[in-house]
Amino acid sequence: MITVSKSTSEEIKEFNDREWIDADNKYYGLASGWIKEKYIFKAEENGNIVGCISGKYEEGVLYIDDLIVAKDKRNLGIGKSLIEKVEEYGKEMGGHKIYLITGKTWDVRKFYESLGFIGAGEFKNHYRHVDFIIYEKSL
Repeated sequence: MITVSKSTSEEIKEFNDREWIDADNKYYGLASGWIKEKYIFKAEENGNIVGCISGKYEEGVLYIDDLIVAKDKRNLGIGKSLIEKVEEYGKEMGGHKIYLITGKTWDVRKFYESLGFIGAGEFKNHYRHVDFIIYEKSL
């Protein structure tokens, strides 16, 4: 009889390492070497953090998970500088694409579009029942 139960990354590591080799080979033509790294960058002014960005790099694609700038420091180019740093990091890693998800009606959409991001899809009725848009940009 098969049972399903909660687990941990450590507990399933050996299984994943073994089984994903075949799956990666089947779908990507590569049996190993999947690169996955988290990143975090901060912007500082006089030793104080005024913004930060974080996410992950995975096999040529960067994801921006969080980007926040201090309320009193917005519209000064800090967010743009943080995204540019992530793009630079992505290019150094050999990346070809960057993406993020934001609220469909939020004013930050104009900011992302001004940096060259384009709409690629939607998540309707997503977090807290808000519609979200997926933005992407080639590096």
